[in-house]
Amino acid sequence: MHPALEQIKPETVELLTAAVQASGLSVDEYLRSLLGEPVEPKEEISPQEKARRWEEFVEKHSVSVNHFVDDSRESVYTREDEAL
Repeated sequence: MHPALEQIKPETVELLTAAVQASGLSVDEYLRSLLGEPVEPKEEISPQEKARRWEEFVEKHSVSVNHFVDDSRESVYTREDEAL
């Protein structure tokens, strides 16, 4: 943690948290606005664009399985369970 952050009192953190929540900004965006820095508007995307991005993410992170996966109920419960 940065030494300057350790100097912030818990009461100040609570006040800051309440102000941030009321503003609808992130903590970083809120602090930058207090310093007079320009705050980038949040990107509004259409449902179609969200779906396209989701499909792109799934395709990028999908796992290829080259064998049969038996995830049936019978495969979950083994004969060892019956012995109990």
